[in-house]
Amino acid sequence: MTKTKVRKTQTAGKATAKKQTKGVKIRFGSLPAARAPTQPFGTTELRPKINYTPWLLIRDADGDTGARPLPTGTVFWESPDVWVENNNGVNQPIVGQPNQVYARVTNLGWQYATGVTVKFWWADPSLAITENNATLIGTGFANIPSGWSVVVQCPYPWVPTKVNGGHECLIAEAYIPVFDPLVAPMDPVDDRHVGQKNEQVLTLASGESFTAKIKAMNVIGIPAALTLEVQPVRSTAVHPLLKSRTLHLSSHLQAPSSVLPLSLRFSNAPAVYTKPSTLFASRLLSLAKQEVAGKAADTISHTEVTHTAQFEPWESRMVEVSGRVPSNAKVGQSYAFRVVQRIGRMITGGYTVNVVVVKQ
Repeated sequence: MTKTKVRKTQTAGKATAKKQTKGVKIRFGSLPAARAPTQPFGTTELRPKINYTPWLLIRDADGDTGARPLPTGTVFWESPDVWVENNNGVNQPIVGQPNQVYARVTNLGWQYATGVTVKFWWADPSLAITENNATLIGTGFANIPSGWSVVVQCPYPWVPTKVNGGHECLIAEAYIPVFDPLVAPMDPVDDRHVGQKNEQVLTLASGESFTAKIKAMNVIGIPAALTLEVQPVRSTAVHPLLKSRTLHLSSHLQAPSSVLPLSLRFSNAPAVYTKPSTLFASRLLSLAKQEVAGKAADTISHTEVTHTAQFEPWESRMVEVSGRVPSNAKVGQSYAFRVVQRIGRMITGGYTVNVVVVKQ
């Protein structure tokens, strides 16, 4: 084959690849060069198994390599791969107006992933998200080359309701039927195909009081004691959720280095009852398998408030976490805390609240 023919073939191949990925936004990664299948993507420590098929992932955190189930105590509701955009910026939903939801999906397998289905959901702020309390926003599709990450846009806008001030939870599921299917729908603990963002940002003045409302729910079919924990977050770095919103917050944003005084109580709203769910039955089984294998371990976190209450099967109650920003807090100061729900040793879910001082 002459050089001219080779050049034409390479050009045609590039044009074909460009046509296949048209309309799909690539955020990072590049098509890897052909190589012998002896080394997986990344190091052998991170990815010990070579996957010759598509192997999709929506990360639960930076550095996530797709190993599931996640260790007990992992914060799985702060996925960096699920977010919303609008005129206010990133991760700042506007109530009553269209918001665009996105998911970043990575293909760590050796095979080109074609016909990837990406489902987008919203749910009320809850400490237990199931298939019964989530609402489908829309379904998108994408083709993802081996070793690439693609940003997929939900084809339909999401309009948050005023009931919760627009602070609903977002969930994305990316999979290929048959070839790389969902293993545990709606469950980021057991399934690398699922990403969840259950976070809220409050912009307040120094000295201002606030209340965050979240639903607590018994997700098993027998009466159970639910333990609710409020865990303050101290860090030397600004929370990732706030980094994406720095254009709309103070330019002097500071890391959450101090702790807010907080209290937890159940609201006066009547309890409601949901439908049975198979999701957490599967998670309990997964936790039991980890314990038998000697792999389960709780992440040690400082707890500021702990409250235990008895719930009937499938009972749901509204929880209110209240606090007050110090009167001497400076503009740009941030605070963060997580509300975590446990049934025994199983963490059913969590909710992260970031508080930012915007004026004195």
